[in-house]
Amino acid sequence: MLANRTGSPRHSLAEMAHALADGITPASHSKLVSALLCALFACVCPTQAAASGSIEAHGDGGEEATPWTSLTPNDADDLFHFVIVADRTGGERPGVFPAAMPKINLLEPAFVVSVGDLIEGYTEDQSQLDREWDEFERFVGELETPFFYAAGNHDMSNALMAETWQRRFGPSYYRFVYKDVLFLVLNSELFGMVSDPESAVPGPWTQEEQLAFIERTLAEHPDPRWTIVIIHQPLWDYTEVRGDWPLVEEMLGERDYTVFAGHFHRYVKHVRNDRKYITLATTGGISNMRGPVYGEFDHIAWVTMTDNGPRIANLLLDGIHDEDVVTAGSRTAVQHLTRAVVSLPMLGEGDDFKSGPVAFLVRNPLDVELRVSPLAQGGPHLRVIGGLKDFDLAPGDEERVEVQLEADTPIAYGALAPGRITWSMETAFDGRPLAVQSRSAVLPVAPLPLPAGTPPTVDGDLTDWDTLPFVVERQGDIDSRTAAPEDVSFRFGLLEAQGDVYFGIAVTDDKIDASEHDSPRYQDHVRVTVDGRPDPERSRNYPLFEAMRAGHLEQIAHDYMTLADAREDKVIAFLDDARAAVEWRTIRTANGYNAEAKVSGAFLDAARGERWDVLRIGVTVADFDPDETTRTYLNWQPWRMGTAPVAASGTFVRSVPPEPGPE
Repeated sequence: MLANRTGSPRHSLAEMAHALADGITPASHSKLVSALLCALFACVCPTQAAASGSIEAHGDGGEEATPWTSLTPNDADDLFHFVIVADRTGGERPGVFPAAMPKINLLEPAFVVSVGDLIEGYTEDQSQLDREWDEFERFVGELETPFFYAAGNHDMSNALMAETWQRRFGPSYYRFVYKDVLFLVLNSELFGMVSDPESAVPGPWTQEEQLAFIERTLAEHPDPRWTIVIIHQPLWDYTEVRGDWPLVEEMLGERDYTVFAGHFHRYVKHVRNDRKYITLATTGGISNMRGPVYGEFDHIAWVTMTDNGPRIANLLLDGIHDEDVVTAGSRTAVQHLTRAVVSLPMLGEGDDFKSGPVAFLVRNPLDVELRVSPLAQGGPHLRVIGGLKDFDLAPGDEERVEVQLEADTPIAYGALAPGRITWSMETAFDGRPLAVQSRSAVLPVAPLPLPAGTPPTVDGDLTDWDTLPFVVERQGDIDSRTAAPEDVSFRFGLLEAQGDVYFGIAVTDDKIDASEHDSPRYQDHVRVTVDGRPDPERSRNYPLFEAMRAGHLEQIAHDYMTLADAREDKVIAFLDDARAAVEWRTIRTANGYNAEAKVSGAFLDAARGERWDVLRIGVTVADFDPDETTRTYLNWQPWRMGTAPVAASGTFVRSVPPEPGPE
């Protein structure tokens, strides 16, 4: 039971219907409850309307299920408040979304709306799908106010998921009206799926039906106080506007409206057609969490509906920011500044490092002057010789920065732990001060010999390996979480045999997380990456999403080696060829597990364009402790697609020159 602000009780219509049906036989109970509900909702199921001041909702179809939890709003004022929650999944950070529910209750909004990506999804396993939806419904069951669902790509990516949505929640696009404000909740996957933008998600609905519903809704509500549009994908924020979105904007016409979306996990406000288009960040979805200036934070949008339209406050778990926390312009500026510093490839000589430089190129990508203040720190093996000076960069200018390093005693290049530089960059943008910090790993690298030998049997038994010379007991990536060696650490060796590359990896892990129900990415695993392409592509670094868009990942052999026969991950299906290039086996050991792998030389030759001679290799062990919400990705050297990569890291040279290929 809910209470309004004056303390009088408010029973939901469902409670009233079940109370009236008390004492009816079980066989007729559900039918009578349905009939009473339809009567109480003016017999317009699934179009649901009640007395004045209640929410009116309407879907396109005759489903009994509804994509809302209640139509009893939690407000008593002429000006009302509602909450919008952002993406929860696409790599959930456990605990964030459920922890937001009681905080929303403290705010007492009239209702809560989502922008989709509520479950991990991307599965055709009905039992897995049901488990994920059951879990999510438990979370929103803690709310003391209605919750309105919206479909994201993780919620609806195939026909089975669409049919499951229909069975549980009814329509995937719908409208509701409250206090003369029209809310239009759309299914972005009908405009074009994330996995296939040219196709609508298969299942019960078509895009033609959705467009007809939009047109009909807007005709039936020609002059509301305001129109709020909810859609998961920000279809306007791609290189080209996607799908039928321009047609929707044409239908919206000159009415007053505001659009809310999610999907990118980074907040940004656009202005199109003199209207606000807000893309939310996350409420627990995957994020680097670098803060408001990057648009990366966990939040809810607190919307106050006034006579002049919605006023938006972004409530972070640690603060409040207005809607201009990131604009399209400032987002672009920050993105450019984040990548203003580039690690330059500088390969040393010999087996051990004693002293030498590493180098960076700093560019000013903006049209205003930039102040750069670098601060260098050595690592456990390295000392920085001399200091670095602050400098100013005019628009478009660049400066090469060298850092001189020294080790107390010579140490093998493959055993070095990185130091770091913090780059503080200050400027002004749109009349506001703009300060961005980025970090670079400081790590001397040299080409390492890749020994040749007899091919081992790929069975997880490492007794046929003479040695595993690379010992990783501390984090090799400066921006990844650290862990104690007894929690997770590993040793590895590698060799070349008949053109193929073999890995032997012994992992120490005190708690094993292995599940056939989870994606291989979301449980304990070993990931190896082997890049056989020629320079400069091999030595360059790319952010992960840029590497995906540009097709780099398809040319790098890699896979996730788990202890369970993990369920197939449809999100990374486009990498099947690169993953198929890695044959592997794992076995448990007394203190963790072993992984053994063979990487196809034919795949590496194809990426090279001839017989491969040099490789760039990365090794990462992921530790997902079952009873903890944190996870550790332990890297041998800085991850080349992370936030602080080192150019040409992990370079190995074939010991025996390859034989020439066929003419």
